[in-house]
Amino acid sequence: MKGWKCLLFILACLFQIGCAALFTEQEYVLIDRPVREKATFNGEIYSLPERADIRKVVLLGSGKIRNIEIHVRDKRNQWEPAKKVHGGIQFPYEIPLIAKTDAIKIIKHSMTGAGRIETIQFFTVADKGD
Repeated sequence: MKGWKCLLFILACLFQIGCAALFTEQEYVLIDRPVREKATFNGEIYSLPERADIRKVVLLGSGKIRNIEIHVRDKRNQWEPAKKVHGGIQFPYEIPLIAKTDAIKIIKHSMTGAGRIETIQFFTVADKGD
């Protein structure tokens, strides 16, 4: 019986630690590397010189756009769907994302108005040691 009490106590402690880690606010840091843009037949590709842990992207542009898809390039150079944004967005627009990648493709299915994505910013999570 004492073993069960000890196990339950340990599980309760681990649960509290895990919840505290989930609910702490993340501090995002801009990945300060040049972002290259390339237009393709089915979207715009924004790439970094090397792979990085991406936690958020911010779309910068003008006007209003709607109905876009975000794809990330995986380690096999294949495009994986990551997010869909169906409603209209205004700039700047933040998209939470968890990926280790060097490129993001934005596919615009339909546009309304004169919206235009000019560039994007890649963000990662700051180290607590800094």
